[in-house]
Amino acid sequence: MRPAMLVALALVASCKTLPKNDPKVLEALKARPTGHLSGAVVALGAPRVLNREDFVWDTRAAPDSRSVAVSRLGMKSFHLSLFGLEDPAKPRADVVVNALEFNVEALDWSADGALVAAVSRDRSVRLFDAANGAQKGAWLTDEALTAVAFHPSAPLLAVASTKGLVTVLSYPELGFVAEVRGHTDEITALAWAATGELFSSSWDRSVSVWSVQESQAGAQVARARYEKKSGVQPFRAVFDGKASASFVIDARVPMVVVRPTLAQTAGIDVLALTDEASIPTAMGAQVSRVAKGKTLSFKGLTVRGVDVAVCDACVPQDAQVVLGQAFLDRVDVATDALTQEFVFTAKAGATDVVATSPRALVRDRRFTFEGSVNDVSVDASGAVLAVALSEAKGERTREVYEREKKKETEPLRPWDCAARVDARTGKVLETLTGHRGVVSTAGISPDGRTVVSGGWDRTVVLHKAVEPQVESFGWAVRRVRFSRDGSLVTVAAWTPQNPLNDHQSDPAAVVYEVVYADATVVP
Repeated sequence: MRPAMLVALALVASCKTLPKNDPKVLEALKARPTGHLSGAVVALGAPRVLNREDFVWDTRAAPDSRSVAVSRLGMKSFHLSLFGLEDPAKPRADVVVNALEFNVEALDWSADGALVAAVSRDRSVRLFDAANGAQKGAWLTDEALTAVAFHPSAPLLAVASTKGLVTVLSYPELGFVAEVRGHTDEITALAWAATGELFSSSWDRSVSVWSVQESQAGAQVARARYEKKSGVQPFRAVFDGKASASFVIDARVPMVVVRPTLAQTAGIDVLALTDEASIPTAMGAQVSRVAKGKTLSFKGLTVRGVDVAVCDACVPQDAQVVLGQAFLDRVDVATDALTQEFVFTAKAGATDVVATSPRALVRDRRFTFEGSVNDVSVDASGAVLAVALSEAKGERTREVYEREKKKETEPLRPWDCAARVDARTGKVLETLTGHRGVVSTAGISPDGRTVVSGGWDRTVVLHKAVEPQVESFGWAVRRVRFSRDGSLVTVAAWTPQNPLNDHQSDPAAVVYEVVYADATVVP
């Protein structure tokens, strides 16, 4: 072992003072914006607490490690909080994301640090300005969302759902690129490697590896998940490239019909329209104005040159658009009852029905494990993964809460652990113990050498070659991550709420400096 490491370890063991990173190394890191630290990790430094009063769902450092984004549950809603990591840390923005009944599950920063993406169980992905928290865009999906990841170099953003659906969008406009139902259970995390490979983990006990490829296969087919409401089956699609709306299908209607409010949102001046059409309704025929040459986008399929009637009384209560016979003359619609989806296929000769995107999301590899996969992260080279595992599914249930209330200690189980995994083969390189019960999260250092994990046993464990470092929290740990440059570890945890005085409780959003014994800067 190198002398520098021995000295650092002795300092940690003494508990009198923590070792410090070499200032020259940190200056070298600042001079290389795309670089990261590599070396033997000695310890996590003194914690910097950003929040000690809320349930915090995710905490992520910006690419330059100078800012942090926090997803937190406030008194009446979920918030995105942004902090600058000055000394002391300085709040920069705090914005309401959505109502409290929909968890804002995950956050990520764009590669340039300009945007923060947040995904929610209200089915939305939202983009925020990282400087001031202003919302810059939103996309409403078919299913509750649980994970999000920005591509490290291309303008692509991946989101994932509770029902195993992985969707890739372009940004900042949030346009559809590709999607695939890649898992049979809830997706727990996404991680995009520098190689362009996308890793997804799931409670179906697997990690899948995806790539975005140019492909015409299936370009004339699209799927949309529907609901069942009051005798109709509404689903989401995009009207005229500008507005996400609720659609229904009704062959009794001769053409496509939209509500006036949606037409106005899409920029149509209804009063200026001169063409008219008669639309049959239960109250008799309605003479409606017609807008010509509009588009309808169903994820991977776009229908061009569509004439639409504008009529409020012609559209059912739970919808904004009715797809009538004129649409069905161009597109075949089938129902997949198993996935509760409509399947749209362009009819032969329908030249105005085209692929929205020429790209597809293709599975390259799939790894299976003995336990449920609760989290995955990838190192800077895309060679090594950190995986969080548990023998029972990492799902918060009434049984779990009752067990925690009674302060019952979980038994030691072989697959309640973190693991370092070869990203090419799926081979477990090292299993990392130290938790009792569900290991909910695992982050890997950019050089792939060090793993930090968190669990429902209220601890964060820094795994290293000598003695692990264990940090205790007030309640379950939700997420741990190394920053992209390896200089920080961020922790998101729940904390028991304190209704008295200033509401302050245990740390819930925490930032640690990562201390190395012999760090170098890798370009």
